[in-house]
Amino acid sequence: MTSKILVTGAAGFIGSHLCNRIAGDSSIQVIGMDNLRSGRWNRLVKETEKIEKDLCEYSLDEFVDLLQGVDILFHLAAEKYNSSKSTPERLISTNVSATEKLFRAASIAKVKRTVFTSSLYAYGSMGPFVMDEMDVPAPNTLYGVSKLAGEGFLRSIDREIGLSWNVARLFFIYGPFQYAEGGYRSVIVSNFRRISHNEAPSIFGDGEQSLDYVYIDDCIDALIKLAYSQNDREVVNVASGVPISINWLTNEMLIASKYAQKAIHAEPDWTHGSKRFGNPNKIERLFGWCATTTLSSGLESVYKSLGEGDE
Repeated sequence: MTSKILVTGAAGFIGSHLCNRIAGDSSIQVIGMDNLRSGRWNRLVKETEKIEKDLCEYSLDEFVDLLQGVDILFHLAAEKYNSSKSTPERLISTNVSATEKLFRAASIAKVKRTVFTSSLYAYGSMGPFVMDEMDVPAPNTLYGVSKLAGEGFLRSIDREIGLSWNVARLFFIYGPFQYAEGGYRSVIVSNFRRISHNEAPSIFGDGEQSLDYVYIDDCIDALIKLAYSQNDREVVNVASGVPISINWLTNEMLIASKYAQKAIHAEPDWTHGSKRFGNPNKIERLFGWCATTTLSSGLESVYKSLGEGDE
């Protein structure tokens, strides 16, 4: 039997990789939704039914109609306040109001499993200790608050009328075709672009701030496991558990690109002294997932993709 999967944010970085993976299975009907504010349909190379519409334009009844017959809902669409096209009002409309409506509709339509991509920003931590699912969240950004709200909606709707769900708190996901105009430009994208234009990569402050990087293929593996596992109603970190300093990251980027010029240092920014990494033990124990792609091979793939339209 053919299963039906709906992916919101399908034309974005993670959403497009997810659609391309699952649409390769002829037994799966994939529907992708995106408003194209920072996504691009040309990222999708596999057959996907495309809906170009904003989540905020749907009523509850329209969401219910959309989700009829859907087996799995992947809710990836979100506004980030550091996006050049976003505002606090739009972030709340999308990440809070529309998200609650979507989850409620998933329950009414009897979607078998909802997978929600939350974020490390739900913790609010800048380190130095590892972020663990048992920590009490204290988000200090509007984006983090909205992601924690999304997690809460799943619990409250489940308690009220029933819903099967899993939450992936994503750490720093990277990979080919990450950036689209108006979206978030990571340090990997920014510095590889500088290198491709024969400019030295830039490091803010002393470069000892550390982040937890997970390659996109590993991230997609995690989301699929959360969709199909017998375990549900779980919140898990999608993290490697390894903090990578910007100095180390930049050195690996120079090796991947075979660029000889050293990095230049700029004034410290808000990340100075931070160490943001997650404990992956829970997702490995419950879902059998761990990050396997090495940083060096992942960065090589990203750099090669710059010549394939990742601009």
